Amino acid sequence: MSYQLINIVDATQNILCPFCQHAVLDWQQEQYIQPCEHTLFMAMDLGFEFIADRFEAILPQSVDEIHEDLSMNIYETITQADYPNMQIYKADLGVEGMFRYVGFSLF
Repeated sequence: MSYQLINIVDATQNILCPFCQHAVLDWQQEQYIQPCEHTLFMAMDLGFEFIADRFEAILPQSVDEIHEDLSMNIYETITQADYPNMQIYKADLGVEGMFRYVGFSLF
């Protein structure tokens, strides 16, 4: 459960990969979600928008099972995953108490 949390306050801020500088979340694009090879997941409190196979493989439940669980807590799920050197960007969604989470790792 080793991860670094980076908080982003502005809900309209683009998110760049800390390793390759690719804009994985770019609000100026029609397809605003563009994961790079370092992206492990992109999720909101409502569920996953993108998940890399290598990250899903270490989760105790499949994404379908997580989404079906009425008591799911995405933040808890991703922070309990044992993935080395993970960086999690936590961005406000602009809705009270709702966040987007984007995870990165070199591995």
